Amino acid sequence: LVYLLPWDIDPIAPLKNKHPYIDFVKVTSAKGAITELHNSDILIVAGRYYTPELAAAVHDIASKLRWIQSASMGIDMFVKGGVPRQVIFTNAAGLKGSTVAEHAMALLLATMRALPRMEQFRAAGEWASDALRPHIASLEGKTLIAIGYGSIGREIARKAKAFDMHVIAVNRSGHGEGAADKVVAIGNLDTVLPQGDAVVVSLPLNSTTKALIGAAQFEAIKPSAILVNVGRGPVVDQTELRTAIRDGQIGAAALDVFDEEPLPSDDELWRLPNVIVSPHVGGSGGAMYERFAELVSRNIDLFHSGEPLLNQISIDENEVPQA
Repeated sequence: LVYLLPWDIDPIAPLKNKHPYIDFVKVTSAKGAITELHNSDILIVAGRYYTPELAAAVHDIASKLRWIQSASMGIDMFVKGGVPRQVIFTNAAGLKGSTVAEHAMALLLATMRALPRMEQFRAAGEWASDALRPHIASLEGKTLIAIGYGSIGREIARKAKAFDMHVIAVNRSGHGEGAADKVVAIGNLDTVLPQGDAVVVSLPLNSTTKALIGAAQFEAIKPSAILVNVGRGPVVDQTELRTAIRDGQIGAAALDVFDEEPLPSDDELWRLPNVIVSPHVGGSGGAMYERFAELVSRNIDLFHSGEPLLNQISIDENEVPQA
């Protein structure tokens, strides 16, 4: 088992004692993983490290490989790079829902309570209570549109209800359990968008969600609304987003994901007013590491016994379950 994870914490090392029949090999780069692939049965890798070079090596030299476990929920990098048909693929869906939802609420609260503006005054040493008050709002009684109602979207709805918000969830079916007051199908998105004081996107990226939020949606969103994206960057058309912010079509944006990551230093989003740039850290913290280790451990046992694995996905179908 070869694993390539970008975390300061190593959740896989403690599994060595639990699975003594597995040879665990930690690598720190895609190049290191490629070096080990010729003798690997299992590869654990974070999505952003599944580079074109690593994907090519998986296809060309990993003759023994039988299972790839992604440390990410989104599978767009694996769809792009491809996974050999004989290789089982599993992702980390469901592990980060609570943490990403918490980050979404933090971004929303920071915007509503004018924390970025407050920080500017702090840096200048100004006690600007009179200047700040007109820019501070409350979530109480506001409506949140949760676009995506998988594990993240359901947690966003639950947390938003704790702040006394009204929640409308949007998914493919128009049905779903959870805390949302109402669930509508994605075909009705433009109908419900004008009701939203906050629009929170947690969708994965696939052929049906790319640029789902574009010019027409920014026309529908109320001018005071806040857009939060903790799903995938390309779900929101960033060209149209920049225009919407410049033209006052939306009140603010708080983004944890982008078309290109890292976000280039010359990108206008760094400098546009009413924008929070978060460097794709929404899934960090919490008990995610322990939950991921438990998922890997359970899947090792299932793999060893020849049973179906948890979170197994067919990459060939190019379909991404809602995360």
